[in-house]
Amino acid sequence: MESRTFYLKYRPQKIDELDLVDVQEGLGRVLRSGKVPHALLFSGPRGTGKTSAARIVAKAINCQSKGQKPCNRCQICQEITNGSALDLIEIDAASNRGIDDIRNLREKIKLAPARTKYKVYIIDEVHMLTTEAFNALLKTLEEPPAHAVFILCTTAPEKLPKTIISRCTRFNFRKAKTEEIISGPLKRAVKGEGLKPEKGVLEEIAKSVDGSFRDAHKILEQLSFGGKKITLKATKELLGKIESLAPEKLLAIMAKREAKPALEEIDRVVMIGGDLTVYIQEILDNLRLGLLAKVGMEGITPAKEIEALSLEELKELIRLFSRAANEIKTSPIPQLPVELVVVEWCSGEEKNEAKEPTTNPPSSGGSKDGIKKLNEIRNRWEELLAGVRPLNHSVEALLRAARPSKVEGEFLTLEVFYKFHKERLESEKCRTVVEEIAGQILGVPIKLRCVLGQKSAPQAQIEANPGEEIVDDFSSDADADIIKAAEEIFGNGVH
Repeated sequence: MESRTFYLKYRPQKIDELDLVDVQEGLGRVLRSGKVPHALLFSGPRGTGKTSAARIVAKAINCQSKGQKPCNRCQICQEITNGSALDLIEIDAASNRGIDDIRNLREKIKLAPARTKYKVYIIDEVHMLTTEAFNALLKTLEEPPAHAVFILCTTAPEKLPKTIISRCTRFNFRKAKTEEIISGPLKRAVKGEGLKPEKGVLEEIAKSVDGSFRDAHKILEQLSFGGKKITLKATKELLGKIESLAPEKLLAIMAKREAKPALEEIDRVVMIGGDLTVYIQEILDNLRLGLLAKVGMEGITPAKEIEALSLEELKELIRLFSRAANEIKTSPIPQLPVELVVVEWCSGEEKNEAKEPTTNPPSSGGSKDGIKKLNEIRNRWEELLAGVRPLNHSVEALLRAARPSKVEGEFLTLEVFYKFHKERLESEKCRTVVEEIAGQILGVPIKLRCVLGQKSAPQAQIEANPGEEIVDDFSSDADADIIKAAEEIFGNGVH
């Protein structure tokens, strides 16, 4: 059965069919020169034609017609087109990122091609390789066999080691312009399928896909399921349902510190089935570029949504979202860690926000027994967090942003700093977990209370230890976790 997937059916098959003219001209010059580079690097956003261009290069250098362009008629060209060529090896670096995978490649590369002049290796998302794998690949790129050509494709060239980049002939694939998307892939598919789109349909599609040829094809294909005639109304309705993750939207809202619209944006991402792990990664990628631009790195253009943020604000957002990236893996409510980031960030500037009245101000007060139990809870706080962790990871995250301030009778009072945290901890599900572990530590039944406070050393600690220097360890512990998470995401190359 013939494939009905538009982006495969109508992908470019020749150099002069590439939709980005600058890439078309650059690759054309290389192929006309007759000198085949042993390694090429195609970098740029997703859906801009990197893999299609790589396949065209593989055909051009192996075409049996001996011309400078693929004929698409000979057996080699047809095998590459339909994906059955033995000497074209496509590797997904996201799934084969380890040193063993690259060592295996290095062993096989020594073998001569089965049918073609050149054995071509296309490594997609090459930036996903581990450091060890990059080192192994570098050795191959330094002394490649004469019959081997590497084409490395990536959406994140800044993550590649400079030693790898320096050994490649590089081509940059930019986001396509609206008119390029319309005149190229969309009109090819419309003509090929005999579609009849109303005026404005192709423009709406092209404007919605953020420069991605592939996404434009996918949307047009979905619209074609309703028949040959495609209305502007149906197009707008569909686009409203399949919006992209668009992390820049959340960053623009957070730059204004508006909690409600930010939470609504997160809810939108969840409702459209967005992968929150990918979403946070894209947010961190944006923030990282903003950070590097702020410290003077050249050749980096951050998203305009974060240009107004200061260096300290960027660092704080990176810490918060890095923490969320670490916590989301085990959170029973996937979006909760991201929502906590929003509330904590946006509440940070709400100096005049009315606090709930409380009859239990954060103070140890009370008896010597209460002060003794409070000190025991403080001294064993990490033990309490460790006890809570296997029962409810989200509660542990909430507790790291709270402080024990008072023990009076059977009541343990925690000082929290945001209304949202207070409401969560006071819910029955969260409260019972804390009461159970705190009771085990103190050896007596415990009931939990929460009060809103300010970020300062608790008065209770001053009263309990007069004359002693107050050191608040709770926020520093949380920061350590955030920094650790950031290192896991960015690797050791980012400081």
